[in-house]
Amino acid sequence: MLRTLRPEAELLIGDDVGMSGAVICAAYSISIGSRVLLGSEVLIVDTDFHPLEPTGRRFATLPEPQPEDRVEIGDDVFIGARAMVLKGSTIGRGSVIGAGSVVCGLIPPNCIAAGVPAKVIGPVPASPPNK
Repeated sequence: MLRTLRPEAELLIGDDVGMSGAVICAAYSISIGSRVLLGSEVLIVDTDFHPLEPTGRRFATLPEPQPEDRVEIGDDVFIGARAMVLKGSTIGRGSVIGAGSVVCGLIPPNCIAAGVPAKVIGPVPASPPNK
């Protein structure tokens, strides 16, 4: 499911992106690079959807989006099944996010990150040279 939640929201998806039942909801800005792979049931959002205050939470309008809420996913990223990428997150080019992880911040380029919250656990191995 691809959805923008406001008329001015942007959802940018690069070339050759693979998705398996992903849900992507943009209230402000979500940018996904080229050759990104999204595993089954990945969720990417740039909003909390509801205010934190309990009064009127069920029927309240969407919180006002802020520039720091944007989500950016670099080229050649792989996000494992059922991972979540929350508002304000950036995943650097070539990184891998483990299945079931929750990204809520910065993942540098070419890193493997996993967990709740996702933490860098190592580098992405270099590709062997073509023979």
